[in-house]
Amino acid sequence: MKCAEVRELLGNYMDQELTEGMMQRIEKHLLRCAACAYEARSIEQAREMLRRGVETPMVSEPLGERILRHIAEHFPHVQATREPQEPISLPPLPLEGETPAEPLPK
Repeated sequence: MKCAEVRELLGNYMDQELTEGMMQRIEKHLLRCAACAYEARSIEQAREMLRRGVETPMVSEPLGERILRHIAEHFPHVQATREPQEPISLPPLPLEGETPAEPLPK
């Protein structure tokens, strides 16, 4: 597999959303490619920091409720949702000197 293909699928790989065959191909690539393995570790570290951050409220519950009430009153078109309707997929960043990869077809 090419690095661009692996980077495109890293999120799906980490979420175990790929076929067993594709998971194995990416695992083999990560064992041979230090740059992609580094990218995978970086993504996993960022996800872990986000998980820890979500567990710890940044504001008190009463303040959070006041903020949400204010938003509901002044911005009625904004609806609070717990999870996005559709997962967001960002294109991988090219490595230095590399041209951006074309997105894989869905």
